[in-house]
Amino acid sequence: MPDHEPQSRQSAVLRALARVLRPVARLLIAGGVPFQAASESLKRAYVEAARRHYREDAKNDSRLSLLTGLNRKEIKRLTTPIADEWGPESVTSFASAVFTAWTGRPEWRGPDGAPRVLPRRGEGSFDALARSVTLDMRPASILDELVRLGYARIGEDDFVHAMGDEFTSRREFADRLGPLAENLQDHADAAVANVLADSTPSPHLERSLFADELSPESAAKLEAFSREKWKSLHDAFIARADELEAEDRAHGRPATMRVRVGLYGYAEPSDPAHDPPAGPKETDD
Repeated sequence: MPDHEPQSRQSAVLRALARVLRPVARLLIAGGVPFQAASESLKRAYVEAARRHYREDAKNDSRLSLLTGLNRKEIKRLTTPIADEWGPESVTSFASAVFTAWTGRPEWRGPDGAPRVLPRRGEGSFDALARSVTLDMRPASILDELVRLGYARIGEDDFVHAMGDEFTSRREFADRLGPLAENLQDHADAAVANVLADSTPSPHLERSLFADELSPESAAKLEAFSREKWKSLHDAFIARADELEAEDRAHGRPATMRVRVGLYGYAEPSDPAHDPPAGPKETDD
């Protein structure tokens, strides 16, 4: 192996990282997070990644220090758990999952396709809906969160009404960060696993399409077209997931895996100095 290859590999990773970190830095600045606090979070992420993905090479603090470039005193400090870091899903995440089931699964929708109005408790109730999604959070807590975010309303008859047809969690700045973290983490994990994998095809779906030389009007139409296609995938994915869960239960298979599938779109004015050549094209990792 040529001596220059490790440096070339590092340079390539850092060039890619610079692009990935720009929107992250924008979020940090918007959230009032100084660089020193962000760098502390990055140190902890280094240690967590080393312990999780390089277990054979990270058996003790000395090995962790070699892997990460952090001294052993720092390693000792950074391996002390912090409350809520890398913690369980938030109530907003559970609320999103319940709302998705409510608006997407046929048994919770009426003849017109809209989510049914549900009694609080009993058969076919909101409690039953919530428990069909998770047993890790009380239905009352999930309902409170949906009401707080404006995605559910409790009527005078104690029936629960769904509000809207898409969970976007746009109410408060802090409410938007949970879905952002979960979605970007899984997207990044898929992309990184594909880059590091030796197998063909890549182990995870991670694709995107790109088009430029569009007017603002055409860009808006293309984004609207993508949203329509997402709705179709959304409904088909939920139906298929329900079928497979029932099949697993029937065969007694251990339910140890999770799957997240997403779609994203972004539009901005073109930068001729950095954008790829004109025309639609597909990218993959």
